[in-house]
Amino acid sequence: MRLFLFLVGGTGSRVMRPLLMQLAAGIHPVDESGRPMPLEIVPIIVDPHKANEDLKRTDNLLRWYKQIRQALYGEDVDVKRGFYSVKISTLSDILPNGSNLSDTFLFNMGAIESKKFQDFIGYSTLDTANQALASMLFSNYQLDTKMDIGFVGSPNIGSVALNQFKDSEEFRQFSNVFQKNDRIFIVSSIFGGTGAAGYPIIVKNIRNAANNAMINNRGDLRDARIGALTVLPYFNVQQDENSPISRADFISKTKSALFYYHDNLTGLRQNGVDLPLSKINACYYVGDEVPSNPYFNDPGGNGQRNDAHLVEYVGALSVLDFLSIPDDQLQTSDGNALNPIYKEYGLANDKMTLSLKDFGLTTRSSVNRQMVKFYLSYLYVTHQLKSDIGRGFTQDKPEITNGFLSTSFYATLTANFYVAYRQWLKEMRGNQRSFVPFNLDTDKLSEALTDITPKSSFFKSTIDYKTLLAALNKESQQAVRNGDYGSKVALRLMDLLDKTLDKLIDEKYNGII
Repeated sequence: MRLFLFLVGGTGSRVMRPLLMQLAAGIHPVDESGRPMPLEIVPIIVDPHKANEDLKRTDNLLRWYKQIRQALYGEDVDVKRGFYSVKISTLSDILPNGSNLSDTFLFNMGAIESKKFQDFIGYSTLDTANQALASMLFSNYQLDTKMDIGFVGSPNIGSVALNQFKDSEEFRQFSNVFQKNDRIFIVSSIFGGTGAAGYPIIVKNIRNAANNAMINNRGDLRDARIGALTVLPYFNVQQDENSPISRADFISKTKSALFYYHDNLTGLRQNGVDLPLSKINACYYVGDEVPSNPYFNDPGGNGQRNDAHLVEYVGALSVLDFLSIPDDQLQTSDGNALNPIYKEYGLANDKMTLSLKDFGLTTRSSVNRQMVKFYLSYLYVTHQLKSDIGRGFTQDKPEITNGFLSTSFYATLTANFYVAYRQWLKEMRGNQRSFVPFNLDTDKLSEALTDITPKSSFFKSTIDYKTLLAALNKESQQAVRNGDYGSKVALRLMDLLDKTLDKLIDEKYNGII
């Protein structure tokens, strides 16, 4: 399966960050029988604010993930299990040879970047009457907004500026490469500017593709299976009289946008009244009334870097849930979803500090095992692998030597991705409401998990690095007999950890799920 994932505005980038952590842990969508499905995701970041620090962090993570995955599995799309097994591609990657698109995850918005909004609409060329009309629709601050910092909480600006989306080379190339069995998912917030405006515009242009003779696959796009995550208010910002961003406006903006979405995107037949048919096959809503730690009130000029939040982690799960819905439950005809699905998310335990055990059973069953395995593998690689080189499984072919510690794979994994992973966990722990799945203050396997205790004997915990090494040795001997890895040292290490820990957590821990 291939998914085109449109990440709109700052929230889009922030939701992609935990999704990458989930994918790195080896979490896959599952079919009707519960078996993991192979998956390729093509993220497309739609945000004019290229200096956004959240965007830059996500872009770096995407590139590091792609490099790690390439080293492990090459171009193989049909991998169904293992760390980093979901393939991540740029739009350029999947286009036929000869495409002139840049190899980037960022959507090119050159037509609006570095322009003031008044210049974009040609305000100075309008006659007096139309200038007066524009001044009624847009404040002086909005007209003077330089759009390379985004739309500063003003969806009315975004709805005008983003209409150039349909005329872009990126949209044309996406449209022509889209296939009938592909899916589309859109992530955006509803209480800001870029996300609130970008979501309906992207949907409109996809559904209206049938009217564009320049698009080869316009019928497939019209009937595409589209899911969307709408992120409701969930974070707080410091009050600043000189900023156009205020938490006090979040609810009113949300209500206004929801009315518009209801009438133009997600209408239903209610109480015998015919409303517009939904343009979305599955719509997810997530938010939190508990205010986060107040973030610095930055309309865009200083980069916008928000700490990771639980809502973003939950929002990322909606992408995987959408991919697990069977095709026949996402029917579309003439660009309208016939039986749209609407979902919200609720915690099993409404607490201010959450562990992996505080989510619902469906979530725990689908993510806990892989998240635990990934964290334990992170601890092993960063705290113990170097000491184990030269003994046990590291001596089996292909051998893991000290030279492996100097490879680009190891550097990207440990100095880049793992550092970002730990930073993400620290931000989740420090925010409000906090998510603390792991104990970041120890490197002991026996103390690594929050609310999940290892089984113990009379003398000591039964899970430590010595135990893990013995299990790795046993798994490695079987792999050698099977001739599993050829000369792929990196794949051997990561796959052995995945398989070994899969067995150990059942044997050594109580109640992962």
